[in-house]
Amino acid sequence: MKQRERFFPAERSIRQVAMESVRLNKFLEISGTAHKVVGLSHDFMITNISIDSRVIRSGDLFIAIPGDRYDGHDFAADALNAGASLLVVSNEHKVKMLEARIGIIYVSDTVRFLMEFAGWYRMKFNIPVYAITGSTGKTTTKEMLATVLNATCRVSRTNKNMNNFIGVPLTLLQISGETGVAVVELGTNRPGEIAALAHIVQPTHAVITNIGSGHIGFFGSKEAIYEEKKSLFDTMKKGTCIYLNTEDTYLRNYKNSRLVTRTCGLRTGTDYQGEFLGADEQGHVRLRINHSPEIRLKIPGRQQFMNALLAGSMGLDAGISPEEVKAGLESVQAQDKRMAVTYHDGIMIINDTYNSNPESLRAAIDYLCDLPVRDEGKKLLVLGDMLELGEMSEEEHRQIGRYLADKDIQAVLCLGNYSRFIYEELKNPPDTQVESFFYLTHEETAQKLSEMLNSGDIVLLKGSRGIAVEKVLTLFEIRG
Repeated sequence: MKQRERFFPAERSIRQVAMESVRLNKFLEISGTAHKVVGLSHDFMITNISIDSRVIRSGDLFIAIPGDRYDGHDFAADALNAGASLLVVSNEHKVKMLEARIGIIYVSDTVRFLMEFAGWYRMKFNIPVYAITGSTGKTTTKEMLATVLNATCRVSRTNKNMNNFIGVPLTLLQISGETGVAVVELGTNRPGEIAALAHIVQPTHAVITNIGSGHIGFFGSKEAIYEEKKSLFDTMKKGTCIYLNTEDTYLRNYKNSRLVTRTCGLRTGTDYQGEFLGADEQGHVRLRINHSPEIRLKIPGRQQFMNALLAGSMGLDAGISPEEVKAGLESVQAQDKRMAVTYHDGIMIINDTYNSNPESLRAAIDYLCDLPVRDEGKKLLVLGDMLELGEMSEEEHRQIGRYLADKDIQAVLCLGNYSRFIYEELKNPPDTQVESFFYLTHEETAQKLSEMLNSGDIVLLKGSRGIAVEKVLTLFEIRG
């Protein structure tokens, strides 16, 4: 019989965390999710938590998380055999037969238990905790801030973009006695999620990068997205500090007399005033914050200016020297599938396929337009669908088509059902110089791209995570 696969939610890159040793009964005394405990000694100490039965180490607490493809309860016996000392489950029927062999905590919801436990654990550490959310730029801003703060102390940070109900708790559980500061990214695609995450993070400092249309299908309007994002600020304790992006029309007027507010923007009179000094031929921004030394970013794109301004401002406010802020910001590289630039046979390839929404797509288009080409080089776009836009999907894609019509881009290859609307809009203007194509498969798109590209060309690929536009590169035998 084929050995069954052990449980692991494939989309989660943290599967097992080591934490400071804590007496579990102290938490169970106040837990609102645990309702039955079997076989647990009063002095049981926990130092490691796992959600993946394949990486269990002796003594681990295994939390059975229901995943998109697998249910962790189906792998409880595997976790036990691998050395787990305690199980946390919500489905009593599936694990009842294990009670004689291992301690079990029965809870109403294993994800809520994980969140509740992480929130309790976080409060054991009297350290600065920075929370970051926003429609775009939050992962890059998180990396920038963590790198800047690392100049003076050890930083615990969100791994990649693990910013949901599982990733955030696991991030908090990595805090240790050696941690000097934590930087935690918060994400949302449903109303109420930011407030729930903020409740367990209990940030001392927070920033919202911007308000855009990402996930608008779940919220209905940008106003509703603003309400969701600003709940991070609304739930913070009196005397904690927030950083306002005064260039954002929604955020600039936010007021909360309970909080300390620092303003960041281009305007005179802000606490941290940014100065855009230009960009090089590859779009790497140069900037200055409050007359600090000139900063040259390694991540391309003008949209990185505000990310760097926010991260740099928080670093300066934390007492990091201007020279250390400069060094930190200049050392940050592009994250996986986020404006990652590579070259292949003289072709410049920009892989920005991690995700897409109307604001980030327009920024990517502008970035491509700003890039110079040599000789007879062309600029090409491969665009996949923007997902999670709900009833606004058709109109948002059509707006992108209209936005592209007069741009200095020679060809646009549209991939996916919604991208058809970009294609249709580009076919409408009789005077547009942009050549457009529409395909439903990665294979067709890759074939056309291979026919069009020559040395000296620039191609930018972008789309929502669900459409995996980067597969076009693989089929084109390019690893972006």
